[in-house]
Amino acid sequence: MVAVFIADERERLQRLAEHLAPDFVYVNPRAVLEGAQGLSDAYSRFRHDGWLRITLRRSSDVDMHHAHFRYAWESLEGGRTAMNGWCFGWVDAEGKISRIVSFNDPVPDRLS
Repeated sequence: MVAVFIADERERLQRLAEHLAPDFVYVNPRAVLEGAQGLSDAYSRFRHDGWLRITLRRSSDVDMHHAHFRYAWESLEGGRTAMNGWCFGWVDAEGKISRIVSFNDPVPDRLS
């Protein structure tokens, strides 16, 4: 989903729409956003605040079964890992992404 980083808004939204279902929803700890525009808005600070020097990248393979997927990611600031997290979601019958739910930081420790 590197399309969220495309500078030109028209091109960015077009590319996102190619991969997202019409009813796409993105959920993170701070917000629930809908559609290509919502996902684009969620990542706007990474496009516009160059001084942040933040890079986001997937840090695992995508694991998928029965139209559901998950993967780990990391946020780098100045080349150093600032945060780890993971996402899960699902795709629709056409293979377009319907939902992404993102969590910051690793899964909590197991209760004893």
